[in-house]
Parts: sequence; structure tokens; C-alpha cells
Amino acid sequence: MTQSLLNLALNEYATRRAESGIDFFTPKYVDVGKFNVRYVRHVKENAPTLVLLNGLPQSIRIWESFWERLSQDFDLLAFDIPGFGLTKAEESDMSPRKLGQAVIDIMDHFGIQKAHLIGPDVGVPTTLAAVIGHPERFESINIFDGPGSYPPKMSPILTAVIKSGFVRWLAKGLNRKAVMKTNFMVAVKEGYTRYRPTKNAIREYYQVTHDLQSHRCAMSFFGAYAQDLPWIQERLRSISVPTLVTWGKLDPFVDVSNADYLASHIPLSKLVIFENASHFSSEDAGEEYLKTLTNWCLGEYKGIRGKA
Repeated sequence: MTQSLLNLALNEYATRRAESGIDFFTPKYVDVGKFNVRYVRHVKENAPTLVLLNGLPQSIRIWESFWERLSQDFDLLAFDIPGFGLTKAEESDMSPRKLGQAVIDIMDHFGIQKAHLIGPDVGVPTTLAAVIGHPERFESINIFDGPGSYPPKMSPILTAVIKSGFVRWLAKGLNRKAVMKTNFMVAVKEGYTRYRPTKNAIREYYQVTHDLQSHRCAMSFFGAYAQDLPWIQERLRSISVPTLVTWGKLDPFVDVSNADYLASHIPLSKLVIFENASHFSSEDAGEEYLKTLTNWCLGEYKGIRGKA
């Protein structure tokens, strides 16, 4: 892929808003077990802790537009899930259950005993696996824009990637460059209806989508869905942690019906649909999402638990 694609994105799709002089998301890394984890940390004593994950094909820069506002009320840890974003992994690491355990290990490293876990996109099955295995570690979870049942209702191309080893093989090999370009365009333009990412985010998403090992890891993660998503689906009704399900009604990749399914099968759940948001629904919904998440984590989730 040539730099012309990156330059096009920077010129055509980046935000026109003035960017903050402080880049909170300049990459920092810490070794946790076998992983060199990219993270951002904001310590706020005596405040609820939010653990923020990333989605595919992006990084934790999806939290750029919310970081300063969230830091007013919360203790924050954001990190790129191993194999996604800027945290490297091996293909053998790539399954929701293995990465769910990695979430717990990373929380342990930072001394976080209990938190609200926020998982978008590929972070949905990762979050669900973590909370099924370790419910005592979470005050609540917020999941959006990713699958939690099998087969999930997704776009035809994603469905083919999930179901076909041959399609994944092609995506890793002969069709690799085309798939990388498609993923980059989703990350910077086609996953939104309104939001425009920053130039720093666009540069980073180019790096993420064009890294060969990260690309292979993503395909391997999709390949694990056939085994791990049924395992998750069978355990949805046993989840005892309050769950906020948010989604973009206009999502062309992971259909909004997935949100309805998750909310109807997780006992202590609340469903919020953002009418004008696409796949990256938190950024597209903007202030509406921020208000929803903040109110939930500052106490609304306790009312859901009280209904049990």
C-alpha cells in the first residue's frame, strides 16, 4: 500500500476541529506476561474505575474525544487488546476466551481489583468471556458493535470470513492488500456517519491495518468465533453483572439485531440504540454516548442490580 492512501485520508476524512495540544495517547507500553501492552492510564483516587478496550481495525484512540471528560469523574485504564491496535500477539493467542483472561491479567498488573469494563467491536466477545469467567472483578460492563452469539448477524463479507477458513486464507495471502485497504477505509470513514477521527488516529489506524502480524491475528480471531461464540451464547443468561448494551442503529457491519439479542438474553441489562450512529457508535453518538456511559457508571447500574 502506498502512502497516497494515507495522505488521502488525512486530507479528506480527518476532523476539522482544532486538536488538543496534549496527546494523551502517545503510545506507552508495559510488559504483562507475554504481551507488551499499549496503554493509557489516568489515576483518580476514590473514583470508579473504567477499563476501556479497543475495536478492530482501530486502537484505543477511539477514546480520544472522551478522555478528558471521562477523567473528571473516573479512574481510567485504556489498553489495546493483544493482537489488536498496537499490542502485538501471536495467532495462537487469538480467541475471545484467551483474550478475556488477558484482560484479567492486565487489570492485575495495574492493581485494579474491580472495574466497569467497556468493550466495543471485537471487545464484545472478549468482555463477555472475561465477565463469564470472572464476574467478581466487574461492577458492570458496556458492550457495543460486536458479536456475542453464533452465528452473529453481520455483513455478508464478515459472515464469510467467520465461517470459511478458505476466505480467511485468501485474506491473509492473495487478497491481503485489498483487505488491508478495506479495513483502513472502514476505520477512518466507512464506519461512521458523522464523526471524523483525528489525524493522529488516522496515522495510527494506517499503521494498525497495514501491519502483517496484526492482520493475521485478526483473521485468526474471527476463526475462533465458531468455537468461542457458542460457548459465550450458552452462558449469557448466567451473567450476573449489570450490562449496558449500546449500539448504532445504522451499523452496516454488525447488525443492530445483535444488540436486541444480547439485551434479551443477559438478565441485568439495559439497551440503548443511537438512532443516527453507524458501526463505531460511541464516537458517532458523541455526547449522547458519553452521557449514557457516565450516568450508568456513576450509579444507574446499581438500580439494574437492584431489580434482580
